[in-house]
Formats: sequence, structure tokens, C-alpha cells
Amino acid sequence: MRLLIVTQYFPPEAGAPQARLYELSTRLREKGHIITVLTAMPNHPTGRVFDGYRGKLRLTEEIDGIRVIRTWIYPSKSRKNIPRLLSYMTFVSSSVVLGAWGLGKQDVVLIESPPLFLVPAGLLIGRLTGGRIIMNCSDIWPDILLRRGHVTGGLAVEMMLWLEKFGYNHSNLVALTNPGAMDQIRERFPRIKTTVISNGVDTKLFHPGLRSKQVRAELGAGPGDLLAVYCGLHGLAQGLEVIVNAAARLKDRPDIKIVMMGDGPTKDDLMTLAGQKDVTNIRFMDRRPKKEMPPILASADLSLVPLDARLPGTMPSKTYEALASKTPPIVAKGCEADFLVTKYDAGRAYEPRDDAEFAQILRDLADNRDELQRLRENGHKLAKRFDRDVIAERTNQILIALAEGRELPEVTW
Repeated sequence: MRLLIVTQYFPPEAGAPQARLYELSTRLREKGHIITVLTAMPNHPTGRVFDGYRGKLRLTEEIDGIRVIRTWIYPSKSRKNIPRLLSYMTFVSSSVVLGAWGLGKQDVVLIESPPLFLVPAGLLIGRLTGGRIIMNCSDIWPDILLRRGHVTGGLAVEMMLWLEKFGYNHSNLVALTNPGAMDQIRERFPRIKTTVISNGVDTKLFHPGLRSKQVRAELGAGPGDLLAVYCGLHGLAQGLEVIVNAAARLKDRPDIKIVMMGDGPTKDDLMTLAGQKDVTNIRFMDRRPKKEMPPILASADLSLVPLDARLPGTMPSKTYEALASKTPPIVAKGCEADFLVTKYDAGRAYEPRDDAEFAQILRDLADNRDELQRLRENGHKLAKRFDRDVIAERTNQILIALAEGRELPEVTW
């Protein structure tokens, strides 16, 4: 089977969509499928095209047996609407004008959303290549933007609502990352065909055996300290101010250490906030290579997975890696991670933006290590259900059924 993935984000960029699509692509290739990815010149989250890709309009390369076609984008990490929209639209245009030719016949075309603006381009490319089309929604736009307060209405929202409906109605299948999100879409669009293509974790890569006293020491934590880490994008959606404000409430607990590792548009503001509050129990660290992340996560005691609002249907991918590493996640209430860790007693949940509750969770777990160990064991068992090999085989069956026009397999989550 020939599978084309149309996405704005792909490695060597770091991030949840990039990791998910790369890991899925490599596993599907191992099953004998021919995989092509049409994507932008890498620039996320720095807002600057990476070395080796600058000044190019179109580039074709091979990554682990996957053909990757990259086209021009105007990069931006600005929080202002116009630069962000310009960044989206330049790739939308270049993906069609520069990327569509030479793709050849495809059996299935998977369009990654968000951004929603890419969907019409992906649909056109799907028609040109003759493939059956999956609209793969990692987040539901514009619903999630409205819940976060990033948009409040008007023409922009109306346009995104139209794009959403247009994409659903012109795709052969809409895939969501979890059952909660699928239920939302089924309620609003009962006639469209839906399924779940979940995110997951490589349990051979992320596992508790990598826990290291040396890594803990490098992160500033001693043997008796509670080490909580946030690793990832410092962006608007994460609501990372809650971590800094919670740390300010924990000045009396030198045994609770927090590390914030990564980059993004809000990092400078977070560092300024920490300075204003005279917070000394947080270390801000640069983004690390992917290969260094498993021992860092395994060496922590807690993984911080914040969001800036209650977001039903949203499943932060960091949750899976934390569970596999035996590092209980602290997640925002109202998302699908809240449902998982609460049901299986595998982590703790706090009200988004409530730094008092956030800080109290850290205090309680620092003072009750038996409870922390129980969370570790429960989470590690749960992670096996989301191993990437399991997810890839499930997705493989969905793709084959769609390409052959057969009934889709039932997905359990």
C-alpha cells in the first residue's frame, strides 16, 4: 500500500505530532508499505528554518526509508495572529504548488490537522493522487482554541468552523486520538465515518530501567529530593505559568526540585516571571536531543503535563511516555489524561491554572513515597496498552480496511 502523509510538522523538529507521525511511519514501512511525507522545511519551535534547509524552496530526502518532500514556509514563533497565519498559509500554498507534482498514485492520504488551513490543500492533493482520504485530528479546531480563549469569535472562527465541516464532509474517514474526541465529533457530525488512531509510546525506548543517580544529579536533585520535570514545548496551550506560580508556593520545600526543559514562544516570559517571584527551585534548561529524553524522564519522580484550560477530547502525548517511564504524570483536569490516570490511579490531576492545588499535589507526594510508588506501578502496567507497536498494528488494519473498502475494525482504548 502507498501512504502519503501531509503534515506541517515532522522531524528533525521535536514535538508530539512530529514524534507520533515519525514513529507510525517507520513501523508501517516495516510492514511493507511505501510511505511518503509531504511537509514543511523544519523550523518548529524556534521559528527559524534549521541549518541545512535554509534558502530552499523544495527538497527531497530519505529518513529511515521514508521519502520526505519538504516545501517552503515562512517560519514564525510569534504569538500574534498575522505572523502565525502567514506561516500556515505559506506552507498551504507551497505544499500544492511545489509539493504535489511527482507524488504518484497513492492508496491512502492522511492529512494531519491542525492546522485546519492545511486541510483543503490536503484534500486537493488526495484527489490528484487518487487516494482515499483520512483527516487525522490530533486536536479539534476551532473548539480547542475557543476553550483556551485564544479566539473568541468573529470571522476567523466562522472560517475555521467552515474548514472543519468541509474537511469532515470531504474525507473518507476522520481519525481522532482518543474516544472522548471521537464522541464529540460523532455528536456534532453523526453521519461521518470516524475511528481512533491513538498516540502511544515506544516502551523499548522509555522504561524505568534508565533511572540514574547521575542524571538526577545533573538535573540538580539529590537522592532524597522529589524531582518533577516538564519536558517539551513552552507554548500558549500548556499554561506553564502554573508551574512557576506553584514553585513560588514551595519555597519552604528545598527538597522539591522542578526542571523545565525545552523551548518555545513563552519561555522568556516564564523565566521573567520566575525572576519576579524570586523562584530558586526551578531550573530552566535548553531542549535536549530526543535520545537523551528517556533517561531524563525515568530519573524524575513526577512528569508535569499542564494545560491552560479544561480540554475534553485532548490527550497530551507526554502522558504515555511518563507512564512507560514509571514516572507518574500530573495532568490538567478535564482532558482525556485526567480520565486515564484517575481511573487507573496512575497519576494526579489538578484544576488548570490552579497553582495552589498543583503545589499541594507536589507536597503530598513528596511526603508520601508509598503512594508515589503505587502510582508508579499502576502507570507502568497501563503503558503496555499504548505501546507504539500495538498502535501501529491497529492503524495498519484501519488503513488496509479503508483502502480496500471494507468495514473498519473496532478500536478499544
